[in-house]
Amino acid sequence: MNNLIVNSIKKFLEVSSLTNDIYTYLNFYDELRELKEVKLIYNELQKWFEKTFDIKSLKITIYSTTDHSKEIVFQNSPDEVYKCVALCKHYKIDMNPNLIITFCLVCDDKTQLESLTKKDEYINTLFYMVSPLISSVSYQELVKELTFKDPLTNVYNRKFLVEHLNKLLPLAKRENRNISFLMVGIDHFKAVIDEFDYDIGDKVLINLATILQNNVRESDLVVRLEADEFLIALIGVTNQKDAKFVAQKLVDAFAQSEVEVTTDGQVLKKTICVGVTHYDYETKTVDAILKNADISLYEARNLGRGQIKEYFPESETCVELF
Repeated sequence: MNNLIVNSIKKFLEVSSLTNDIYTYLNFYDELRELKEVKLIYNELQKWFEKTFDIKSLKITIYSTTDHSKEIVFQNSPDEVYKCVALCKHYKIDMNPNLIITFCLVCDDKTQLESLTKKDEYINTLFYMVSPLISSVSYQELVKELTFKDPLTNVYNRKFLVEHLNKLLPLAKRENRNISFLMVGIDHFKAVIDEFDYDIGDKVLINLATILQNNVRESDLVVRLEADEFLIALIGVTNQKDAKFVAQKLVDAFAQSEVEVTTDGQVLKKTICVGVTHYDYETKTVDAILKNADISLYEARNLGRGQIKEYFPESETCVELF
């Protein structure tokens, strides 16, 4: 455990004379330490203050002392609630030399404010312990995001796909949930590089990633596999027709989009092909799913531009990928 936290807890115990309040706060802190997402920490803080003190409004703000900027990272009430300065309690914690985190609690009346003020030492110590935890979990989230995100398009990468599907597929089988996969590829993408350059190619890829994300549900997964190929996992689709409907929606949306290629307004329009495959509980590995999806995309591309092709097991024997 961080030395600052240990020292804070020791001080906390000394000034509190081992009252029952100590264990309430420390037990809650232990619960927070089990959380792996910073948003969950914020939500649990708010719930705990509402349960313990009947404080319903919490706002958490992080200040940067280097560029004098601030960001509200959590707020569960409208802005006007926090404007009543007379009923607000602010607790400021220096996270490090560059960052300050402020917790704002809003009381209903002066009686509640006075009651909360009597607990200032406890609350301030709790926030002092929680702040390094917020910093640590935020750092872990950032590292994970950088590890699992494609830096160009900001969608997930193959590494995340493998890890995610290895957990999702057994669950889908137990719960009898359908999953469909759309393998998306840009038609004649190499021609974009040859005619223009890699920067324009990057613009096309970013444009496609944005369209894919905007036209599927938040529960679905968009992944960039390599070069111009993306995979979408449609979680819990009702039937196979739904997957083909989404595929057509993506084909149409991308065909209508434009990418600016020159400063004088010249634009580029491209098309995509989509291969559709479905998780049938017999497909046991992620590699098998990718192979099936790759076959369906290959067949779609053989049909021409802007085509959609669904994978069927019998087609595997008559397709040559190389």
